[in-house]
Parts: sequence; structure tokens; C-alpha cells
Amino acid sequence: MKRVFILLCIAALPLLASAQNESNNLETEKGKAWSGFVTNGFWDNWFTSFNFGGQIYFGEYDSKASFGKRLTPAFDLSVGKWVLPTIGARVQAGGFTLRGATANAGNIYAKGALKNGYYKQKWQQFNVHVDGLLNLSNWIGGYRTDRFYEAVPFAGFGMIHGCSSVDNTKFMFAAGLINKMRLTDALDVNVEIKGSLVPQAFDGEVGGCKGEGILGVSVGVTYKFKQRNFRREKKAETIYTGVSPEMLSAAEAKLAEQIRRADRLQDELDQTRKALDAEKNKAKTIKNAPLAIFFKINKANLTRKELINLEYYANLIKSNPGQVYKVIGYADKATGSAEFNQKLSEKRAQNVADALIKKYGVDAKQLEVIGKGGVENLYKGDVELNRVVIIE
Repeated sequence: MKRVFILLCIAALPLLASAQNESNNLETEKGKAWSGFVTNGFWDNWFTSFNFGGQIYFGEYDSKASFGKRLTPAFDLSVGKWVLPTIGARVQAGGFTLRGATANAGNIYAKGALKNGYYKQKWQQFNVHVDGLLNLSNWIGGYRTDRFYEAVPFAGFGMIHGCSSVDNTKFMFAAGLINKMRLTDALDVNVEIKGSLVPQAFDGEVGGCKGEGILGVSVGVTYKFKQRNFRREKKAETIYTGVSPEMLSAAEAKLAEQIRRADRLQDELDQTRKALDAEKNKAKTIKNAPLAIFFKINKANLTRKELINLEYYANLIKSNPGQVYKVIGYADKATGSAEFNQKLSEKRAQNVADALIKKYGVDAKQLEVIGKGGVENLYKGDVELNRVVIIE
């Protein structure tokens, strides 16, 4: 186990390394968010943390034991470094007792029977893992040295060892969230929520779910070693002592080149505007185009085919909220009485309006429902084309 710990520490060193210390023309700015910075030296921005809390193991049969009896203490010790205000790494070691349940009395961690026919488990574990850290608060809000709360998600991998008469050392994956609360420049209080995935056989049980894990919540303190804050490079001031003819000619040539480039960009902008205007006119023409919904003889119900067409037109209506559309119903004058055709045309128009409003979310104030009764030769050709609702 000592060898594994040393190898993990060596693996963490590339993550903790940074650029050489910049000592000239540097400044610190407290209370001001900024993102332009240089990295500090290797021995700057180190920290150590100690956490205490509770943890619980989740295995195949652990639900057979009560939650409270499975809850155990947890201790974590961490050493790490911030390479940038947003990116860091740490090595964390922790462990203590785990409790669970098993169906096998011969399980290596079985410690007595439960009332439901299962057996209690209890064993000691020790783990060490390397984590990558992301300071989400500095990433989103800019680097600040006086921010009270910072959210730091992390993820990493390592080894976990279960103490038993047989070797039980497995790989593990850890991830979670550190909630940092600033007390002073040197001290933070942190609340850490961590989940760890371990192989199925870590609790001595084979079968069931392929993965098992540990969920823990802990509270602790973090001490930050000097140098604690990142530093930003000052902008250099340029002092002009004179302008030579050659410099003036070069500046004039550069200005002329920029003017030509600006003219080209203006031409491209004008062409783009013309293309956009053409697209707008095309879209406006589509929005003003009428839609015809056809019906079978003496019917007012909408078919699935017509509903698909209606859905497309509903989107056009909703994209033009300031316009009122007429929903006009017609019937075939060649069949039925004038009174029947009038009611049928009104029902057809109302059914179309109801579908637009109730099914597709069109505002009822945008629709005017009209029934025209029986007509002939609405569209030149077949009389079936007179059994229609037109939206315009």
C-alpha cells in the first residue's frame, strides 16, 4: 500500500507544477475580479485540508440493514496546489470503518446475524486518490481574492484498501463538490460532498450490481500556504521620443491598407443585408399565403393529413402575433339544403379554429371564424374542392 501511495504522489506532480515565478512588474489586486494573470512559482498556492464527517456504503444487500446503522465516521487529509485561479490538483487520503449487509455468513466481513436472515458487515478501509479541481466561481465570475463562497467540483482516481485476512486493494473513482467559505486570507471552511465508485467485489460479495460506492459528507478547514494570491502582470508603458520619416510612411501604408479592408468589409455587409431583406420578403410572402383544408362530403372532422398541414400554418400564425386571420368555411352547393350547408360550413370553420387554438396554441384573438354556406366553382374543377376551409 505504501508503494501505491508513493506512485500516486508522483503521478500528481505534473498536475501541480507551474511556470517559473515572475517577480518584476507584478501586482495583486484585492477585491477586483479579473482574468488576466500570470501563474506563480512552483512553491506558491499550496494548501492542506483536514475534514471530518460521515459516510455510507452502497452494496448488493446493504438496503437490508437500516440507514443509521450503516452510517460511519470518515476522515480525510488533503494536500494540493492551485496552478491557475481556476485549475488545481490535490492528493487526498482518507478512510475509517464501513458497514453493510450480506446474505453470506462466510463473507470475509460478516460480523453477526441481522433479524431478517442477513448478516452484518463491518470492515476498515483506507483510500488515496489524485483529484483535478475546477474553481467554478473563478471560472464564471472572474478571479477574486475576497469572495466568500466558491464552488469547486472535482474528479479523480486512486486506490482503496479493505483491511482483511486477504488482499483487497482495488481501483476507485472519486468525484464531488467542495463548498469553500473564506474566513481569512489563509483559512477556509469547506463542506465536501463526495461519491466514490469501487469494484463490485470490494465488500467481499460477488453477484448483483456491477458497481458499488461510498457516499460521504464532511466538514473541515483548509490552510493556504504563502504565496496565496495570484498576481497579474502590469501593462508596460511605451514612451515615444520621436517619429522618423520611415515610420510615418509605414504608418500611412498601414492606414491605407486598413481603409481598403474596411471598404471590403462594408461591401460584404451591404451584400449580406440585401440577402437578409430578400429572405424576409420571402418569409412574409409565405406568411400571407392562404391555406386550404379539405373535407369529405357531409363531414367536418379533420384528418391526420390535414392536421399536419394545419400545424405548419399554426406556427406561421404564432410567428406573426399582430395579424388577424380569417378562418372561412365552405360547403358543396350541389348537395344538401342551404340551411344544412350553412351549418356544415360553420362547423368546419369552427373545428379548424378549435384545432389551431387547443392543439397548437394559437391565440383565439388572432382568428375570425366565418361560415359561407354552400358554394359552387370555388376552385375551377371538381365540386369536391368546394368542401373546404380557407385560412387567409
